[in-house]
Order: sequence, then C-alpha cells, then structure tokens
Amino acid sequence: MILPMGAASNCRKRFLQKMPNNEENFDDFLNKRSTRHRLKWLVIALVCLFFAALIAVSADWVMGALIHTRKEVTVPDLTNKPVSQALDLLAQQNLAAKQAGVEFAQEVPPGSVLRQIPSAGSTVREGRVIRLWLSQGDEMIFVPNMVGTPLREAQLAARKAGLNVTKVENAYSLTYEKGQIIAQHPKADSMVQKGTALTLISSNGMPPASVILVPNFKGKKLATATFWASKQDVNLIIKEDPESIYPNGIVAEQSPQADSQVPPGSNVEVTVSRRATADDEKSYHLHYELPQGKKESSVRVTILDATGETDILNEIRQPGSKIDMEIPYTGFATVRVFTDGILVREREVK
Repeated sequence: MILPMGAASNCRKRFLQKMPNNEENFDDFLNKRSTRHRLKWLVIALVCLFFAALIAVSADWVMGALIHTRKEVTVPDLTNKPVSQALDLLAQQNLAAKQAGVEFAQEVPPGSVLRQIPSAGSTVREGRVIRLWLSQGDEMIFVPNMVGTPLREAQLAARKAGLNVTKVENAYSLTYEKGQIIAQHPKADSMVQKGTALTLISSNGMPPASVILVPNFKGKKLATATFWASKQDVNLIIKEDPESIYPNGIVAEQSPQADSQVPPGSNVEVTVSRRATADDEKSYHLHYELPQGKKESSVRVTILDATGETDILNEIRQPGSKIDMEIPYTGFATVRVFTDGILVREREVK
C-alpha cells in the first residue's frame, strides 16, 4: 500500500510515539496492512464468483426442467399439403413452422409443402420449429424463336432454353433455304413448362414442279394472286374488306398461309381491301430491305395519324427481304418500321 508523503510521515510519528524503540518495524507494519487489504478484496471477489456460478447453474436447471416437462408429440406428414393446412396440422401438435426455401417441382402444386425437417413420424417436444420447403410448381419459360435458323442451331437453342426437341419434320418452302426451320410448335414467345416437347419443321428447299406451295400474297396486288392461281390450276376465292387499312386492290389476308402445300383444284382464299377512299386520301410507297443475316426478323409497319397508331404489316420476314407496299393516309401522318421491336425507320408524310 502506498501512502501520500504527508500521511506517511504522520503515521510514522504516531507509530514511533507509541513504540519508540521499534522504528525498524514500521515498514513491516505497512506491508502487513497492505496484505490484509488485498485478502479482503480477494475474498469478496470469490464470493461474487460463487454466487454468479450458482445463479447460472440454477437458470440452466430451471430451463432444462421446463423443456423436459413439455409433452412429446409426433411430427405430422405435411408434404403435398397447402401451407394453410400444414399450419393447422402443426398447431394441433403445438409445433411451429419456418419457411426454409422454395423450389420448382412439377409434381407438387405451387404453395404446397415439398419437404420438411424433421421428417414425418419423428418424435419431438412441443414448441419445436419444423422447417418447410415450399413448391413453386412447374418452371415456366418463353419459347425462343427458331424459325429461319439452321436445324442444328435450333436444336442447341431449344436445349439451352430447357425444351426437348422430340420431332423434326421436313417440308418444301418458297421462303426458307434447305436446312432452315420453317415452323415450330409451340410457337415463339409462348410460355410453356420447362421440358416441354418441341416440334421443328425443317426446309427441304424449293419444291419440285409436282408440288404446289402457296406464296405469300399479303401486301401484294390482287393481280399477283390471280395470275398464280390460273397457272397452278387452283381456285382463287376472293373476299372484300371495306374497312381494311390497305389500299384498294391489295391483299390483306390469305388462307392457307404462305408455304402451305395444296393439291391441284383446291381452294385458296384471299381478302382484298375495298375501303372507301376519301377525297383527300394520298398514298405513300414504302420500300424497306431487311439486312442480311442468319436469322429471320419480326417486321412491323405502322402509321400514326390523328386517329392513333395502326398496324399496316406485322409478320416474320427473311434476311434480305424487301418490303414494297402502298400505305394510304390523309392529312399529316408518320410511317414507322420496327424490326424485332426496335424502331429502324420513321418517315413523316403529308
């Protein structure tokens, strides 16, 4: 123990007054007093540690006693059951639930329990938390557009998207080169389950003289369809549409569609525009050529006027295809061309 200088001097004087012949024992006296002080605090610390340990042991014993007094129950089977039903079953057993995750599962409806931990039939105490994994149902995907691509490339694209090419058919085509995909089922951009079977139709190239394929007449003059029908011994059925957006005499629709094979003497139906022409109606000739490439493109042509935006053309075209068409309009209008959803041309007409 260290005393202040003044206090130590006074203590020494008092000690020597009582014991004048024992000055040499004064230092021993101070050491003994310091030792007793340290022992006192050590005893206090040991007593505090003892009581702290006693409290901890008691709390652990109490909690253990409370837990072990809970009744043992059997975990119910929650798999394939909706969440609401699973929670009711757990509540009946005084058990709790926690969502541990979600997974795709074709065989289990969305929102139902896919699996659980602890498993069904396990014995646990009341209050136990049961971890649940819920089903998201089938994984849905968008079908990629494979029309116009080589067969091998289309098969790889289908596999990458999670589809199974289960059937490949062949057909002649006026539009697609040999080996390119003419059509696909399901169609592009439709939403299907992952693993859905896909059918591809591959082109055999231009048909022989004995095979009649219907050309694409949409956007062309009626005379083009009439000349082809007479040459191929096909019956051309003509319908008129007075509300068509195409100029008069232009084919707006056809059936069957382009590249369909028909026998001699069969019927081919075309719908021709016979719209009423306004006195101030004008016509804009659109010429647009698609860039070269390996894949076909979706082409959309619209006209924007005082009545709003109207589709003039919306179809799939091959790389390098040319679009030549007359677009009627009155007053002030804007003609737009989109390829694969991207605006590539905009022209104001008046």
